[in-house]
Amino acid sequence: MRSFACYPSWMEHHVAFNLSDFMFSHFNRVDFGGDLFGQWPIGIRFEIGIERVSRATKLYEFVFAKAESLILVSQDWKEGEEMVRSSTPLFETPDIFRIEPLELRMLDVFPFDEAEYRLTWARIAPLVFDAARMFQAIANREQPGSPKIRSAGYAIDPNNKLIMHMYDDRGLDIIAADLDTLRPLFETFGEWVLENQRHREKFRFRSNLRPG
Repeated sequence: MRSFACYPSWMEHHVAFNLSDFMFSHFNRVDFGGDLFGQWPIGIRFEIGIERVSRATKLYEFVFAKAESLILVSQDWKEGEEMVRSSTPLFETPDIFRIEPLELRMLDVFPFDEAEYRLTWARIAPLVFDAARMFQAIANREQPGSPKIRSAGYAIDPNNKLIMHMYDDRGLDIIAADLDTLRPLFETFGEWVLENQRHREKFRFRSNLRPG
C-alpha cells in the first residue's frame, strides 16, 4: 500500500484536467443532471440502500484499485434546489479529505430549462480522501445522520473512461465509453444490479462475449 508520505510529491506533478473536453470527447450526450444510467447506453445501475452503503465503497475500491489518480466532481446548484439543513458541499464536508486538494477548478453551467449549477473538480490520488465517509454522507442527505453532502458527486477514471455516481441512498450508476470496461464489474457484482435491470444486463453482457 502506498504511504501518505508520497502524496505531496504526486500532487506536485499532477496534470490539470479539462472536464469539458473529456465529456465532449467521450460522453458527449451526458450532462451532470443525474441519471447517468438513463443518459448513456453503456452502464450499470447498482442497488445500494441505506443499510448497505458499504456496497458503494466496495464498488469504488474495485473500480479505482489500480488508478494513480481520479477526478472528483461536485455539482452544486445556485438556486432552485431545496438545501437540506446542515448539509455541506462535497469539498467543504468535514473529514472527507485527508489532505486538501491542490487545485480546485470550477465551471458555471446555464442549462436552457433547468436551474443553474456550478461544477467543481480536482484531480486527486484515490487514497487521499475517505470514500466510505463520502458515500455515507451522500446516503445521509435525506436520511438521519451526519455529515450530509448536498452536492451531486461524480468520480471519474479518465484513463478507463468511466464515471461513477451515487445519486442517493437508493443506488449508484457506473457508465463507461466501452462495454468491456464494465464487464469485470458485472461479473463480480452482478447480484447487486438493480433487480428490474438484471435480466437486461445479463443478456447484454452475455450476447457481447469477447472472442475466446
